[in-house]
Amino acid sequence: MKSVLLASFLFLLAEFSFAEELTNYTITSDYQINTLEGDLEAKGNVVIKSNSGNFEAYSDKLSFDKDDKSLKLIGNVYVKNLEFEGIAIEETSGDELTIFTDTGIFEFKSQNKKRVETKIKF
Repeated sequence: MKSVLLASFLFLLAEFSFAEELTNYTITSDYQINTLEGDLEAKGNVVIKSNSGNFEAYSDKLSFDKDDKSLKLIGNVYVKNLEFEGIAIEETSGDELTIFTDTGIFEFKSQNKKRVETKIKF
């Protein structure tokens, strides 16, 4: 059973891709659970980093939905070096970030009258 869970988790890491770029990511958190369908949830002090060393994100919670092809970071989200089709976000922060892993499109939300702040290069 453990090998099945490990295999599905490794498959999930291989599936994370922003647009058509296939990159491996390391997720560190206080708690993680994944399903045999390939979904993943991480809670508490979540850190996701690309193994190539450029992309970093921090949040309270992370969930990956394989069917929706979405990676959602919730609570105290901070992101560094997110790139897609010539746009480079140096850093950004807010309350909730959804990245659609098949297209690279992202949506950042803020709550409680806070604002999303982004440093960007074109």
